[in-house]
Amino acid sequence: MKYDFCYALNEGEILNEDHPEWPLFMLTICGSKVETLKMSKRVMCTLKHLPLRLQVFYENNAEKCIKMGGGGDPSVFLNGKLLFEGLIQAEEIKQIFEKLLKGDTMKKYATPKFQKEIRIGLEDFIKLFNEDKAVLIDVRMPFEKKVWNLPFALDINPENVDEKLNEIPKDKVIVCACPTNNRSPFLAAYLREKGYDAKYLVEGLLKLMERLKGGKAKDIKVD
Repeated sequence: MKYDFCYALNEGEILNEDHPEWPLFMLTICGSKVETLKMSKRVMCTLKHLPLRLQVFYENNAEKCIKMGGGGDPSVFLNGKLLFEGLIQAEEIKQIFEKLLKGDTMKKYATPKFQKEIRIGLEDFIKLFNEDKAVLIDVRMPFEKKVWNLPFALDINPENVDEKLNEIPKDKVIVCACPTNNRSPFLAAYLREKGYDAKYLVEGLLKLMERLKGGKAKDIKVD
């Protein structure tokens, strides 16, 4: 995608999505609708030329923003960690991300896309699921799930994962999945920090549904 002008990114949109080789980060902008949209536009204009991808989410509920640890309007979080507060200037935003890209800190934030230990393929997932050794977490946003849903998956997304940790078993492999694999590595990495044996489905939900279409749906054991 080419950006010839600046605009506020839509919920779930990825800045620089045409560069899959660049690290992907989840950016949550928390605050009033007016200020979050202003910040989204400023971030896009400022960072579109840096070698990174940003998937943008918004949180306009003041109470949730406070629980997340934000106090300014807006508050900006990178992969769930508070990055900065207030409608700071473009140059300062650029300096923050340039510094992160140059240091080791960014490696901690980056999607661990190439770490083999958190990747799992379709057939391995199906095998573990059928043996009752794995559960699937559907990482999609609520508006996506309204179109089609997976009744055998846990309905958890990165926005409410802390509220639902008690629903996630620690004695099984936790397989996180989104339509492809843009978002699921974030949740897998976060859950691993919380002590779960979490992985992300490399092929994504779209390939999983293609694998299980028609009579092949019998290949996975669901109630």
